[in-house]
Amino acid sequence: MNLHQRGAELMNQLKEHVLDTLEEHPDAEKGGAGVIQEEIARRAGLHSRGTVELDHTCGEILSLLHKEGKVECVDVQEEDSKKKRWRFT
Repeated sequence: MNLHQRGAELMNQLKEHVLDTLEEHPDAEKGGAGVIQEEIARRAGLHSRGTVELDHTCGEILSLLHKEGKVECVDVQEEDSKKKRWRFT
């Protein structure tokens, strides 16, 4: 497996991990209130550990999942990205 393939596999694993994390929260159901991005990151182990990069990574994964039509952002107008709520579509 080359580096490009490995990177693609890691991204898929991260997406699945975030989806699994959402699956365990009742507010993430379709039509639910949504789960704050910061909480998703914390539950997934992608919360800040002295760095904002992990929080950013969780946000990017959620954005990718949104583009794939798997999740939606409930608080589109929220200025603080960590406070945006996400749920399944």
